Order: sequence, then C-alpha cells, then structure tokens
Amino acid sequence: MHSFTTVLITASALLATVSSSPLQLRSTCGGAPTGNGSQQPLSQPSGITTAKACQANCTANASCQSFVFGMVNNAVKCILYSVPAASVPKQSSSNLIAYDKSCGSVTAVVPTASNPTGAKTGGKLAIRATCGSAPTGPTGNAKPLSQPSDITTAKACQAKCTANASCQSVVFGMVNNAVKCILYSVPAASVPKQSSSNLIAYDKSCGSVPAIVPTASNPTGAKTGGKLAIRATCGSAPTGPTGNAKPLSQPSDITTAKACQAKCTANASCQSVVFGMVNNAVKCILYSVPAASVPKQSSSNLIAYDKSCGSVPAIVPTASNPTGAKTGGKLAIRATCGSAPTGPTGNTTPISTPANISGAATCKTQCQANPSCKS
Repeated sequence: MHSFTTVLITASALLATVSSSPLQLRSTCGGAPTGNGSQQPLSQPSGITTAKACQANCTANASCQSFVFGMVNNAVKCILYSVPAASVPKQSSSNLIAYDKSCGSVTAVVPTASNPTGAKTGGKLAIRATCGSAPTGPTGNAKPLSQPSDITTAKACQAKCTANASCQSVVFGMVNNAVKCILYSVPAASVPKQSSSNLIAYDKSCGSVPAIVPTASNPTGAKTGGKLAIRATCGSAPTGPTGNAKPLSQPSDITTAKACQAKCTANASCQSVVFGMVNNAVKCILYSVPAASVPKQSSSNLIAYDKSCGSVPAIVPTASNPTGAKTGGKLAIRATCGSAPTGPTGNTTPISTPANISGAATCKTQCQANPSCKS
C-alpha cells in the first residue's frame, strides 16, 4: 500500500510539473493571420520585393517577432510585428500571409498577379535571371539608384551596375532619341514597369548583354544579328541620339581627318572623331564614344571616324569637298605651286614672316630650312 501511494504521489507531481510548464508554439510560416487583437505594426519597410527580404528586415529589428508579406493592388507590402505570427491580426486581403521570424524556409520569389503571396515556388527558391525582358514589377516598387550619363550600350550600363555594390539590375534602351541607363537595387524581376516598351531590364548576373548602340529600328539595342561587335564607322554622318555624348575636345589648327584622328589616337579617352568644314572653318571634334554613338551634327559636312579606322583621308577640305573625304583614290595632296590660297579663313596661323626676302625662291629656302614649314 505504501508503495502504491508513493507512485501515485510521484505521478501526480510529475503531471503537475508538466502542466505548469509553458507549451512552445509552433512557428507560423506562410499562413493567413488569424489573431483577434488590434496589434499595430512596428514598421512597413519600403523597397522590399520578397518574403525573404522582409524576413531579413525583421531579423535586423530586435523588437520584431513576425512579419506579413504579399501583393495587394499591385503593390508589394512588408509589415513587421512585435508579436508572434499567431497573434498578428487578420489582414484586409488574403494575399497577405504571415511568417514568424524563426521560419527557416522563407520564399525569395517576387509576387505576381498569379502568385500574389510569392509563396508558389515550384520547388525552387532562386529567381532566374532576367536578361533583356520588359520590366513587370509592381508600379512604384523601387526607385532607381542612379541614371549614369554617356552610356551607349546595355553592356556599358551593366558595367556601371557591376561597379556599384548596391546595384542588382539595370534598365536600358532609347526613348525619344535619348539613350537611358537606369540602375536599380532590386532584381530585374522586381523592377517596376517602365514608361516605354523600348526600355528592357537585365540582372547584374546576365552573361550575354549586347554591346549594340540603340537606333530607331533597334531602340533596345537587343537585336545583335549574332554579333556583339560594332563595325567601325569610317567616314559616315553621325546618327547617334541627340545629346547622347558631349565632345572631349576640339583641337585647333587641324586641317585633315588624318590629323584629327592622330589627335584622337594620342588621347586615351578618345574613341572617335568628327571632321569637316562648316562656314569656311575646319572642325575636328573628339568623342569618348564610338562613332556609331556620336550624336547627329548640325551640318552634313561633318562626318565621323572611329579611332580604329585604317584609311582616313589626309585631304584638306574645300568648298567643293567640305568633308575632305573625296580623295580620287589618292590620300596624298597635290603640291600647290603658285596658286592663290583657298583654305578656310583662320584655319592656321603663320609660323613666321622672315624679313629681307626678295623673291619666292628665297622665301622657299627659308621654308626648307625650317622643319616645321610646309608652305
């Protein structure tokens, strides 16, 4: 009897101990909130596009115990709470689901109209890189990091993104004859829909981004025809977007396209030149972009050459050949022997004016004695 009493008392004590111990709540990981309270959110971080990113914000907040995530009216919401997910009050939309801070497998999928909670992963948490598609993210979902200027290809735009630790994707294309490069801190899948279908998105991780300058017939620059290299422009009128690039410099006393190209070759930043005669004045303009990206000029007399062009004419422009491109198959200039000068006014200044010269022969002798003298 004594033994039975002892067992009974021990069992009763054990039951009392278990009953008095708090029961641990199972984590809520992607369920609709069902709490009855009026608990107010801690905060609603902006620029969040996945439940995983929302969880990261909760983890970084010592007061946060759970969060609600989903897309409502085309806007992604991330709401942090200081109570467990089981205590989060019922939300205004079934698209909003709750997760406890401790959840181990939170989806990194961007919500869409057909998957507003972002919970449908198809067994995969990774988002496939977007490489040249129109952005479809919620409007106002993310603001640009920056819009670099003087960018003429998607490849160059991606390079700007790669150099920026905060950048995850870019938008690129030509709108109203102006090339745009826009950097974003969110994946391309989260970039908001743009104002023009000419603007397409690339993730930072894309391996094959085209290096093609956009044109009116290829405003996204995505049509490569299987080739990423741009053929050198050697003596054509510039057709790049207006205001696309500003000149590096305009060297003076340049009289031929060949000499203009030499100035470009000597400048590490120079990629192309524009040359020609306008209003009786010869112009040599250096650019830091390929000739295909040089903006349209004010005169058809001005033509562009890439730095890499092999056959650039050494002809001085005239009224009948203002571009200096008509060579008749010869790059050498025929010597002028006793004709009135017809070069552009102010095109070059004299080296010197020797005194006591009594004839053309004596003057020529003075020229021959001067290595810099040509005429």
